[in-house]
Amino acid sequence: MQRALLATSLFYLTLIAPVWSQKTPQLTVVDGIAQKVDAKPYAGLPYRLTARISVDTAQAGKADAWILVSVLDAKRNFIAAKSLTKKAVTKQWHTYTLAGKLPKKADTLNIAGLGYLDGPFGFDNFKLEVERRKGHWETVALRNPDFEDDAPASVTGVPAGWGAFYTTPSFVRQIANDSIGNRYFSLRGLNIVNYGRNPAAGQFATVNGTRVYYETYGQGEPLLLLHGNGESISRFRQQIGALAQEYRVIAVDTRDQGQSDATSGRLSYDLFADDMHALLEKLGIPAAHVVGWSDGGNTGLSMALRYPAQVRSLVTMGANLYADTTSVEPKMLKEVRQGKLLFTALSPFNKNFRKGRRLSTMLLKYPQMQPAQLRAITAPVLVLAGEKDIIREAHTRLIAQSIPNGEVVILPGLKHYAPQENGPLFNETVLTFLRRQRR
Repeated sequence: MQRALLATSLFYLTLIAPVWSQKTPQLTVVDGIAQKVDAKPYAGLPYRLTARISVDTAQAGKADAWILVSVLDAKRNFIAAKSLTKKAVTKQWHTYTLAGKLPKKADTLNIAGLGYLDGPFGFDNFKLEVERRKGHWETVALRNPDFEDDAPASVTGVPAGWGAFYTTPSFVRQIANDSIGNRYFSLRGLNIVNYGRNPAAGQFATVNGTRVYYETYGQGEPLLLLHGNGESISRFRQQIGALAQEYRVIAVDTRDQGQSDATSGRLSYDLFADDMHALLEKLGIPAAHVVGWSDGGNTGLSMALRYPAQVRSLVTMGANLYADTTSVEPKMLKEVRQGKLLFTALSPFNKNFRKGRRLSTMLLKYPQMQPAQLRAITAPVLVLAGEKDIIREAHTRLIAQSIPNGEVVILPGLKHYAPQENGPLFNETVLTFLRRQRR
């Protein structure tokens, strides 16, 4: 279920561009191929999608593959999705079937064949059918469903008639031939690190009355990495490898998020800061550089105020001091109040919907800081935001101006998701600042 949720979330993100504007190729754990079908003639009808899949997981651990159907209405709203409940994990070719009913408002149907982690994976013989009347199935035309089209694949290996599910350098795509000359689509991951679910790097620690999950990478001065609201370590897939080349990165799932335990009671950034204080103490780390994005940036500011000796330096990305229209774009505040945050928008696939509500409620009440308080921060602080961030630029500059050793960088053309939109630019901006703080 975790992989299906991840893939559906990624696919949804690609469909709502430019809300999520991808500026550079991204590292992912999921990829594959997809194509769109005009669903209007089949709205309200039962459908079934079949495909042959093989998975060689001999050296790929928990790798698997599956097929996915998602549906949009005429306004490009995401209204339905379905994936295999049992993933493909066998090296032998096997035909898998996915069945459902198209919503009456269906406008566009997207089908995809997906692989998770290294693989390699093979896909062939896609077939989409609808049931016009009971027992009578009609084939819906797909482009190059068996990969026998003589047209060359794209430069990235995507076969003719198909599109890349999620453009990424993490996978190699190509048309291959089996032992009897049959053509099929081959997908292979390139030594993918499953950040956020990596047993080789992950551990749990009980701190401040709760159990939190963290992963450690690299050597050098410790660097605490803190994610945003409703997210997890995995959101830093573009950052961890680069940061770990120079630092000992401790990436943490904040309580009630990722693999950390669910709790009860009010959530706040001061509480998160207390958790991180206790974690650093448990790990025997007197002080660390802190890099926080969004909620993580707010937690970093709280740490710098509450535990100044533990914060060697701080980078905040998209942080705010309080939640009103002078700090946050009004449209975003309205969407939070209406429960339309991205992670709750995907609630049909999220069993932790109630948890998401608690986290979104926190966004409206916290943080509760004032600029004058920031004068007490002794650490050097880099305050980052995207040029088109949901955090207002004047507010971002106010934060930096209020910190004695604060400086600000507005990342040109980027939004609140700058670490994903342009990972290389974000990473180099952060590393340039951190290198100046080395002792």
